[in-house]
Amino acid sequence: MPRIQREKGEFSTYHIVQRGNERKNIFLRDEDKLRFLDTMAKTREKYNFLVYCYCLMDNHVHLLINDNGNDISKLMKSINVSYVSYFNRVNKRFGHLFQDRFRSEIIDEDPYLLEVSRYIHNNPVKAGIVEKPEEYRWSSYNIYVGKAVNSNELLDTGKILASFSNKKNKAVVEYIRFTERYGEESEAILEIEEEQQKIGQENHDYINGSADARQRIERSLAEQKLSMDDLLQNKRQRNELIKAIRKNSSLSLKELGELFGGLSESRISRIVRN
Repeated sequence: MPRIQREKGEFSTYHIVQRGNERKNIFLRDEDKLRFLDTMAKTREKYNFLVYCYCLMDNHVHLLINDNGNDISKLMKSINVSYVSYFNRVNKRFGHLFQDRFRSEIIDEDPYLLEVSRYIHNNPVKAGIVEKPEEYRWSSYNIYVGKAVNSNELLDTGKILASFSNKKNKAVVEYIRFTERYGEESEAILEIEEEQQKIGQENHDYINGSADARQRIERSLAEQKLSMDDLLQNKRQRNELIKAIRKNSSLSLKELGELFGGLSESRISRIVRN
């Protein structure tokens, strides 16, 4: 199945969700979270994009970023490559840390921007980690309310706070009230929840190992009323299934080839590239 082209805009704001491969943790210690924030700050200095909000959870991150005319995929690649290099070196590991693609949604209206910021800052509350947003250290909320320092000048709070008042103290008070009202069933909140459900639906399709992949193949064959021989003879259907499994797993090219009748690694590589 061909990869859907990412929706992009020029000078656009994105809600980005980046998850760990196989839902594994991407942060093992506080130092890792500090390193990720430092990496974002250095990348921001290079490309001059804007970070409105962030929340670092153990196995995923939420970011609210304005690309400021840069390619959002290029920005995220720069952040991820640098952080993964550090993480693999410190933990003496190899391979993927993040899922192949981050999830992004363009935020094209200011009211929705505020709702997304409220959603991001309440993510640890919704997860049951803390009772209030200010109790969670690894989000940008405490920078907004003046309880933490905006280290490396990473965060741009001006746009969101200006939506409440042109006087900073009043804006902060109003933003606290706004954030604490999270859970009121506004249309914008429901839209965010639906977006997160889509992300969850994508994640539940993840294939853990060859045994799980075989079950996925068998289920696909049953749904299409095909035998394995039928599938191997129909190259289009075979290739689509190979691509789908490759996208949702960390199986090697060799393992994929063995699942589909002993195809060579080079052949599998050509299939997934095309």
